[in-house]
Amino acid sequence: MLPLARNGYTASQVDAALHAPVREIHFRYDLLDDTNTFKKTLTTVTGGSVDYDTTQQIKRTAQFTLQDDGSINYLSDRIKPWARLLMPDGGFAEFPLGVFLLSTPPRQADDALVVTRQIDGYDQLQVLVDDKVTDRYTVDAGTKYTDAIKSVLQSAGFTDMNITDDPRTLPAALDWKIGTDKLTIVDDLGSPINYRELWIDENGVPIGQPYMTPDQRTPEYTYQDDSNSVTFPQVQQSLDLFNVPNKWVCVVTETDRAVITSTYINSNADSPTSTVNRGRTIVKYVTVSNAPDQISNDTYAQNLAYQDSQIYEQVTLPTAIMPFHSDRDVFTVKFSALGISDKFEETAWSFPLQAGGQMSHTVQKTVSI
Repeated sequence: MLPLARNGYTASQVDAALHAPVREIHFRYDLLDDTNTFKKTLTTVTGGSVDYDTTQQIKRTAQFTLQDDGSINYLSDRIKPWARLLMPDGGFAEFPLGVFLLSTPPRQADDALVVTRQIDGYDQLQVLVDDKVTDRYTVDAGTKYTDAIKSVLQSAGFTDMNITDDPRTLPAALDWKIGTDKLTIVDDLGSPINYRELWIDENGVPIGQPYMTPDQRTPEYTYQDDSNSVTFPQVQQSLDLFNVPNKWVCVVTETDRAVITSTYINSNADSPTSTVNRGRTIVKYVTVSNAPDQISNDTYAQNLAYQDSQIYEQVTLPTAIMPFHSDRDVFTVKFSALGISDKFEETAWSFPLQAGGQMSHTVQKTVSI
């Protein structure tokens, strides 16, 4: 979640403006080159939308409608939209919404002979999906996992990145076949040390960091249906427990290494999906690539169990546009009509790039297993 304090305004001032009875949000569109360097501000964008979905390979996407004046190189230029919240003194608190690579759809002319394009935008994970190794790619034993991740990103052209350092090293060499995309390699390197999938932040910077379960995190915001609410009444709540495992077996099998097996069983009497309450065992078996040691594999099994149980409760929350959301935000939702009052992790959000638009949040309730 982005900090509310910005452009010289405090967090409380920005929050008050977001919750004001009458508020104004405008949008600005910057054109960047292929190094994310500012070129100019576009005045030809007439609308669009931004979507973020943690379940997708390319997590942040956008759509733009613009008048085509020939100034954009669709093969290399990028668009960075900003949400601009009007403050009481006439200034703006601005929030970046992402840096997007552009598709090149056909041009079309309307009745007034104005030429427009409907453009799809993709965050820079697309760079790593498109860039594939042309020889067998090997990372030697003894290499730090995080150094190996940085090397892959640098080979794909990234110079600015935020990868949390970790001292652990590969216990054995690891390689990938010709044609493997570099996003797969990065995530394969992060998984054994329990790092989250790589994501790209609002300014186009790759982020690699350890995974923390939502119950280990403090809520960063609260949505509630009070007199100051920005929540709309069409909140939906759903439960789906049918396919949730209650036993996880994670096995590392590699040449010249002893087999490492980690088993995690949910036998918690307070958990509705546990072996105790279901009266049967639903096993998920996973082959783990190159976990460095037993403790890392045990932690991986426990985190996998937690992640697989996050579908316990899902809520779709409509609000006014709140442009500070990022990747897997954790916040509190209070909605009295459905008896909801708990901490949730956000898995997806979206909103149109237009004043008065409505934002949709998909959140999952944290579960202790």
